[in-house]
Amino acid sequence: MGSNGDLDLAAAARLLGDEQLVPLVADAFASSAPALLRQLRECILADDATEVRRHLHRLTPTLALLASQDLQDQCERVFALWRAPRVAEREARSLALADRLDSLAGDAVQWVNRQGQAAP
Repeated sequence: MGSNGDLDLAAAARLLGDEQLVPLVADAFASSAPALLRQLRECILADDATEVRRHLHRLTPTLALLASQDLQDQCERVFALWRAPRVAEREARSLALADRLDSLAGDAVQWVNRQGQAAP
């Protein structure tokens, strides 16, 4: 179990303490991410700081398990932008994070699908 871009499966196995739990966590994220990320984007574009923070907060535990440290750090930086007074680059940085989270979800879907195909 290794790292695939931002998807860090080795860290997930280590943190969960059981490699067999990783597919369950990855599948749950892959299933819930599209709706959550769509809502996150809508809140970013609506400049709804409370809801953006809420959505990012909901993602934090999953990112702690599945995401690279760099992606976790980016999420923290974007979260901080939504706690501080508005700055010009907040929307662009937030949408860039949403794109990266979409990519993470796509990687999780592909990995889960490969696991299902490999099962006897």
